[in-house]
Amino acid sequence: MSLADSCCTCATLLSDVKVPYDPDSEKPLLYNRRLDCCSRYICASCQSKNPRFQDYCPFCQISSGPSALPREGLRLPPSYTKTPHARNASRTESPPPSYDDLLTPRRVPEQSTEPPADTEDTVHFVGSDDSLQALSLAYAVPIPILRRHNHLYSDQLLQARKWILIPRSHYNGPPLSTPPDPAEEERKTKLRRWMVATKCADYNVAQLYLKGSDYNLEIAVEAFKADEEWEKNHPLEGKGKDKPKPRSRFGRGGSLSGQLS
Repeated sequence: MSLADSCCTCATLLSDVKVPYDPDSEKPLLYNRRLDCCSRYICASCQSKNPRFQDYCPFCQISSGPSALPREGLRLPPSYTKTPHARNASRTESPPPSYDDLLTPRRVPEQSTEPPADTEDTVHFVGSDDSLQALSLAYAVPIPILRRHNHLYSDQLLQARKWILIPRSHYNGPPLSTPPDPAEEERKTKLRRWMVATKCADYNVAQLYLKGSDYNLEIAVEAFKADEEWEKNHPLEGKGKDKPKPRSRFGRGGSLSGQLS
């Protein structure tokens, strides 16, 4: 042991370690211990505070006394440098994805309007009052299976679907919903397209223009834009503060001062 040696646990120089003594005999209770496995030192103070260090190496994790640890110690952690396997040595690593691909949101394919004709599952047409909990109780299908079978990652996505599939493995019977009326669906589609084209979200106004044009989308949009253009060129006069005050039957004013002025 040299003067430059230090404890491997507290990093104190062995020459500065306060060795615990027996108060009666004034003899040292412990000595600085040199580990046989790695030639490190553990000071007497650390052994006194943690008696486990008297027969255990915290670095090699080897115990000189009875212990559940293996005699050769635990396995070393894997190295940071990767050595390719023989079968993977010929493979070329693919480059990392570009930032443009990471920042571009992944687009989920839209659901088709018509359900698949060759499916063996039961097709349920989604209504405004349907929920996954209600469908799970009605068809006796667990909610996780309904989500996985229809690729629903959230319960709120059900309202955006026109139909969902009830797996045949859990339900084999007639659907508990009626298919929508094609004419009504076409009217709803034209209603939404009219709102997008005119940027008018008023349902009553949309119905008024579509009914007036016999649900001809182009004529309804042109009629709305023509009315907007006419209102722009012919603004209403006398609104708010610009509206003239009604004249009194006495002339300029109803009071005496108004009549004399």
